[in-house]
Amino acid sequence: MKLHPMEPEPIRDDVLSHLRKCKVFHFAGHGCTDTADPSKSQLYLKDWETNPLTVASLLELNLHQEGPFLAYLSACGTGQIKSQRLFDEGIHLISACQLAGFRHVIGTLWEVNDQSCVEMAAIIYEEMLRGDMSDESVCRGVHVAAKAKRDEWLDDTNAANKTCDSVRDRENEVHGKEDDGERDIISLEEDDDQGLQGVGNGPLHWIPYVHFGA
Repeated sequence: MKLHPMEPEPIRDDVLSHLRKCKVFHFAGHGCTDTADPSKSQLYLKDWETNPLTVASLLELNLHQEGPFLAYLSACGTGQIKSQRLFDEGIHLISACQLAGFRHVIGTLWEVNDQSCVEMAAIIYEEMLRGDMSDESVCRGVHVAAKAKRDEWLDDTNAANKTCDSVRDRENEVHGKEDDGERDIISLEEDDDQGLQGVGNGPLHWIPYVHFGA
């Protein structure tokens, strides 16, 4: 990608300073959505209590002349609005980065899983590399990553269903046999502690990821 990674101090002013000269801004950490005032939603840094990096902070930037390519906000709820009366306003961290001048922004609509964040980012950047960091490569990267995670979930679901079917078949085979005092078949209704319950039915980790941009 011909990029030179730099890691600023995790404090507001240093991050904002680096944003003025970066092409790709990747934030991996925690985000917070303000329930009353979306402009106060923030990315958590070391000085978040005294000098927070908020939506309002980003809106004050004017990066259009520099034309940064991508802001990747790998944090929870960077596109989330919790105030019902402001749902239609589109005031959140993703839109703030876009309005500040980033050509593309990747973020999330609600809470996300840490491991999924790492895996999604790896796939997205690999796809961008294959696409020479074109506009299309960003949206395609999000699509490819989401599809890959979805397919993994489907594979887990199918495996769980096959396991459950196998248990049912075995129960049917022994149904009616004389009870010798020992059970080696566990009823599906009693398998909570045996690892079958809920397999393949966990959170759909690929769904919250969204792309804003060209």
